[in-house]
Amino acid sequence: MKDTALRQLARWAHGLRLEDVPERVRAQAVNQILSTIAAVYSGWDSDLGLAIDLALPAPGPGRSMILPTGVTAPEAHAAMLMASWSMVLDFDDVMLGGHTGHSSVLVPLAMANGRSGAELLLAQIVANEVAARINMVCAVGSTRGQMATHLHLVAAAAARAKLSLVDEETFANALGFALSYPAQALFPAFLGSDAKAFCAALPVRQGMEAVDAVRAGLAAGADLLDDARGFFDTHARVPVREFLGGLGERWHTETNSFKIYPVCGYLCSAIDATLDLIRLHDFAPEEVVSVDVWASLFTVAMDAHSAPYLDGPRSRISTLTFCTPFTVASAILARRFGPAQLKRAWIEDRPVWDLAARVRSRHDMALTLEALTADIPIGAALRRVSRAQAAAFAWSIAGTAFGKAGRWRRPAQTLRLIEVLAAAAGVRAPINSRRSTKPIGARVEIRLANGHRLRRSVSIPRGFAGADGSDSDGQTVRDLMREKFTTTAGSVIGTERAAEAAGMIENIERLSPAEIARLLAVATHRLT
Repeated sequence: MKDTALRQLARWAHGLRLEDVPERVRAQAVNQILSTIAAVYSGWDSDLGLAIDLALPAPGPGRSMILPTGVTAPEAHAAMLMASWSMVLDFDDVMLGGHTGHSSVLVPLAMANGRSGAELLLAQIVANEVAARINMVCAVGSTRGQMATHLHLVAAAAARAKLSLVDEETFANALGFALSYPAQALFPAFLGSDAKAFCAALPVRQGMEAVDAVRAGLAAGADLLDDARGFFDTHARVPVREFLGGLGERWHTETNSFKIYPVCGYLCSAIDATLDLIRLHDFAPEEVVSVDVWASLFTVAMDAHSAPYLDGPRSRISTLTFCTPFTVASAILARRFGPAQLKRAWIEDRPVWDLAARVRSRHDMALTLEALTADIPIGAALRRVSRAQAAAFAWSIAGTAFGKAGRWRRPAQTLRLIEVLAAAAGVRAPINSRRSTKPIGARVEIRLANGHRLRRSVSIPRGFAGADGSDSDGQTVRDLMREKFTTTAGSVIGTERAAEAAGMIENIERLSPAEIARLLAVATHRLT
């Protein structure tokens, strides 16, 4: 059989042992578990949590225990339901290669019955590494971020195949079968409806069931990735195949950026800066005359995409997590931004919208260039295409942010973007993920009634790749993720049990199958 890229990935994944994974990578995987399960709790506790549970009732008892309800269900159903909750508030994490946690963490969790923590952690890392690589090959394309739902087809299949101990050929065929029908996420659904909650969940189930299909004897296509009409040809303007390499040397897992606010990652710097200003100057919301949020094209384009679905107090959660005026105004009023600010009672509060009307999102070219030329989210891929290809991509994203006609009304900005990306292209130096950063920066300027102007800039948000080892409060990424977990879980299962569960997760690779069962019991409503 032809030695395809899928087979090479499957060969590596099949043979990988946990002791082959550097300790620093395993530690980052633990952070990802804390972060992703916290997102599950926050989604379950949201206004959509019960409706999702009712929409996806368990078809019957099974081997999997669903967090946080404690209901047992078949593994694929449990993973799908938990992935739905984890997506609701956008409270996830993202590495160089995508938002893998909804599948890479939750599929092993759904398959935890009878398995050790080390087995679960290894399957998670395998899923991260395989899925992120495939997704990065087509990063210079039309679909990125959470809308790259195909990522979960691959990650779910890889995690299930690893835990099912299938042979190398079955592993490769499962990945291919999973990629057979990569769905396309639509903006009206993703940004303007509650269907956003299912953008990871449905491919998670499809990816898991792909493993069952090939084990039952169904055949996958011969080369789903590189066929002349295959996945890469369909999803990538310029396939950057270099990202398929570096197995066992370059670890995408360690590039993860972790959110401490339930919002799109492009808003985290703005909220960091806003809350810093509140702590430094202690002003009251009624003193605010205007707020200008200077940000990159990523943020400006995000606002442009979400604006058609914004409906004031009637807006959907899916829209608001991508809305600069709402999130910044909420942070000023609440002096924080957490799941409570995405509850309907808060969303319908008139003062939020009165203040949001005074918040403006503005483009800063310097922040755009910094974001686009850093490794994450896309710079590592852009540097490895030709100058002409990079220029064409710059023209495309200018159209996304400014509008197709807007490119001609902003010729200087559009030309500058093309020049810088074209100049940065063509690099062939080895990828070094240990130095990867994600500078999605923002500068917030608040004008007060007394005439004072307050300014604060943040280049890399707290918890993101490239941020200092500890923040101004001395908190490390592990501290932030422990706090994220205990806060969200504590509101559901109680503070003491949340702390106990967090401690067990931090030691997950040493937990026996019986201890994993205890962890799941502690982490649900049904402590046994």
